[in-house]
Order: sequence, then structure tokens, then C-alpha cells
Amino acid sequence: MDPTPSPVPPDLTGQTVGDFQILRRLGQGGMGQVYIARQLSLNRKVALKILKPELGADDTALKRFQAEAEAAARASHANIVQVYAIGQDKGLSYMALEFVEGCNLQQYLEKKGPPELPLALSILRQVAAALQRASELGIIHRDIKPENILLTRKGEVKVADFGLSRVFGDQPKLNLTQTGVTMGTPLYMSPEQVQGQPLDPRTDIYSFGITCYTMLTGQPPFRGQNPFEVSLQHVQTQAVPLAQVRPDLPPELCSLVDKMMAKRPEDRYQTPREILQELARIRESLSGSVAGQKMPPISMSQFPPPRTGSGSGGPLLMPRRRWIWWAVPASLALALVGGGAFGWRFNSPRAPASKTEAAPPDSAEVEALISEKQREKFLVQEVNQTENPGKERDKIQPGLDARLELGLLYLDQWRLEDADHFFMSLDNETYRVPPYRLLGRLGHAVVLSFQDRPEESTNLFEEVLGTGNQGPKEQRPNKERLLIWVLNRNPLFGLQVAQALNRNRVNTHQPLPADLQSYSRPQPFLGTRPGGGRNKKG
Repeated sequence: MDPTPSPVPPDLTGQTVGDFQILRRLGQGGMGQVYIARQLSLNRKVALKILKPELGADDTALKRFQAEAEAAARASHANIVQVYAIGQDKGLSYMALEFVEGCNLQQYLEKKGPPELPLALSILRQVAAALQRASELGIIHRDIKPENILLTRKGEVKVADFGLSRVFGDQPKLNLTQTGVTMGTPLYMSPEQVQGQPLDPRTDIYSFGITCYTMLTGQPPFRGQNPFEVSLQHVQTQAVPLAQVRPDLPPELCSLVDKMMAKRPEDRYQTPREILQELARIRESLSGSVAGQKMPPISMSQFPPPRTGSGSGGPLLMPRRRWIWWAVPASLALALVGGGAFGWRFNSPRAPASKTEAAPPDSAEVEALISEKQREKFLVQEVNQTENPGKERDKIQPGLDARLELGLLYLDQWRLEDADHFFMSLDNETYRVPPYRLLGRLGHAVVLSFQDRPEESTNLFEEVLGTGNQGPKEQRPNKERLLIWVLNRNPLFGLQVAQALNRNRVNTHQPLPADLQSYSRPQPFLGTRPGGGRNKKG
């Protein structure tokens, strides 16, 4: 094998290829380069992927390039990057894809660490929807990994890079590799992919599971000195259960990810649709909402505006959080080079729905957006109508529920200023409703944590939750019962409290105070005191 690296292709910035004027280079990979370009006929920015000139005479490379374009074009879906055009000009083979500013999931993890639960669930749902669409069309992606999951500034999630995809089922297979040669990224390859066995959509489910594990913990479940070591672990080694690594996560979510990572395909979810159904059940159980409520899309406000004015193939410049569960080793970047997958990064506007699609994702996303706005308006009305409910618990309860839901909506959409203003308004001396004030103080502590103010947040949690700050001894049982009632009234809020506490612990590099530790394990809150027993119901 010739150790001499391939020469870097010339930069085509400023040139015109076909209908596209090249603006600047984004990056390069094993098969070619990616540029930001402007489509002259439609005056829009695109990501232009150009095959290396020396591969233009390679029949396999050309077929793979064509197969990627065809696969992505057939799988028209809101959560799949759209192909605009493919062609040849001046001896160059090119593919034009949609482009918007944003980042990929790997960049997000490196900048911000594992996402909060609502965002993680939304990413899960949207990727599963993309995989379901691909599987309906007989397409296997074969390279699902964080780098190929794009988070746009419009709050969308898009699956990219169908360069390794294959067709299964009734469609004729296009053999793009030699027999027995595996393709993909070792950190995320399925056992059957490693072993060169026949593949079906369940291989993408496995890779998606590994990706979810990485997203939720900050690092892949399997690591090694070289791709072979990692690949061997996919076949022989069981990953540490997600619940052991992230005990603060809902058990149902941990079970879902573990099942996706099952070694035998028959032990996994058999279709992405099953994952979507399970996610809907998880969402419903956490929110206490009625059956069938749609998971909200990612809000644009969850992605702060970049500090540079133009799109980039590099990381989106976001405020760096100190909260990172585990530092991702730089050496992992070397393992990610394997498989010949293209190292291009781009994001894209929403693709138009296919006319043959039974339930167009675009309309579903629009409905979800409208639903969220209507829900916020309704909750604000409920909050205003329940300001003075009296002292009876059954009259206080609807007002507390509305306030929990509205606060969660702001947190879910990462509208921290709105959330803080709302929670602070509840923690007001004019309020004579103790549950409202308690919720206000807890919510303010959560927001402080999410704003990376861990010391202030922990101190406020201590004031509210600490056993030494609950007033005279004879009043403590009533106050503790009130606290448990508020925390258990909506388990999703309990999760936010637990995440905030764990985040403070990591940010301060200090263990939580003893009387806060039980609250960092989300549900149910049973009021277990350090050195004491559980509350009796009363």
C-alpha cells in the first residue's frame, strides 16, 4: 500500500461548474470536495459536492456517486437532505444539495455536550422519521452517525450523506464494493455490517442506537486503538446499559436505546416505525398529555445565532457551555475517517414533500408548530384565570398544572428569558398560593442552571429543597408533602430539576449537597431524606 497521501485537489473557488458559481470550499473527503455555491438560474445557495477528477474515470466511484444522488432524490422527506441536481461539466462530476447554516450533531456535542431531554427526544423522532421514509423506499443508509445528522437553524433535523446507501428488497442491488469488504464508520457499524453479511433496515437501527447512546452520554459505547478493535466490540461486546451511565434519564428511553443496539437484528426494533411508536409512548408518559399529541419540533431559539455572518462547513459558533458529561477524546476523529465516507457538512431548507407520501411530514411539522402556538395561548389564558384559586387543593390543581405546562413549554423551546420571567413572576410575595411560589423558585433554579450559573442555581435549590431550610420542625412534614406534590405533578418537570442538579454538579466539579442528591434521580420523588426514611402518605 502506498503511504504517500493523495495530493490536495485544487481549490475551485470563483469558478463556475454547470449552473453553479463556486463561492468557497467547505471541506473534503475521500471522494472529493464540498463547496458553497450559488445556483445561477434560481439565485440560491447550495452545497456543491464535486468528485475528485481522478475518480471520474473510475466506474465504481461514478456509480456510487450516482447512487447517492438517486437514493437521496427518491427519499424526498423533510428530514432528509434534498438533492437539487447532478451532472458533469469541464470533466467534473458534481451534485448540488440544499444548504443552510447550522451544525451537525457531532459538532453540537463537542460544543454543548449531551442535549437536554426535550431536544434529544426531538432529534430521535426526526431521525427515526427519515429512516422510516428510506426503509419504505427500500433504501439502507449504512452510515448513520452524528456527523450525518444535521441540525438546522430552522429547528429541523436532517439525515445527510447517502454515499454508502444500498437498495434492498425487490429493487436490483448495485454492487459498489468488493465481496466481503465492509463500508461505513467503525464506531457506528452494525455487527452484520462488520461481518459482511446481508443487510436490511435493521442495520441502520443499530447504528442509530449507537448514535443515540453517543448523543446522550457524550461518547460512543465502544472505543479502541484502531478500527479493527472497535469493529470487534460491535460483534462480541455488550455496551454498558445506558441507564447505568445516565441514571437521570427515563428508564423507558434507556430501554429503547439499548434495544436498538441489540447484537442480533431480530432482537432490535424491526422498523423505524416501531421506534416512532415507542417514542410517542415515552413522550406521553412524561408529559401526561392526551394520547396522540405530537412531539414539538426543535425551536430556532435553541440554536443561538452564529457569531459569523456566513454559512460554514465548520462548527456553528455557539456559546460554549462548561457542561459536558464526558470530554470527547480527540483521537476519535481518526477513527471517523474510515469507510471512505465524504467529510462534507451542510444544512438545508425543508424539502418539498413527495406526492406519493401518505402523510407529508411538512404538514405534520406545520401542524405541530401551530399546535404549540395555540397551546401556549391556551396555557397563558389558564394561568391568568387561576391566579386566585383559594386554598382548596382541587381548585389549586388546575392552576398548578397550567403553570407547570407553560414553564415546560418555555424550557422545551429553550426560551430561557421567557421561562425565567414567568417563574420569577410566580415567586412573588403577592402570591398567596404556596404551590405556585414553590414552582416559581424551582423553575428559577432550573433556568439558572441552564444559563450556566451553577453556584447560584445550587444555592437556590438548597434553599428550596434542603432539609435544613424548611422552617420550624413541626411545619416540615407539610412543606415536604407540598414539595413532593409539585415535583410529582408533572414528571417532565421533575426531569428538568434532576437535569439541572446534575448539570450543576458537572459544572462545579463538586458533588451535590447530600440533601439534594435524591432529587437528582428524577422520578418518582418519594421524599427520602438523607439519613432518614421515606415520607408516609398523608
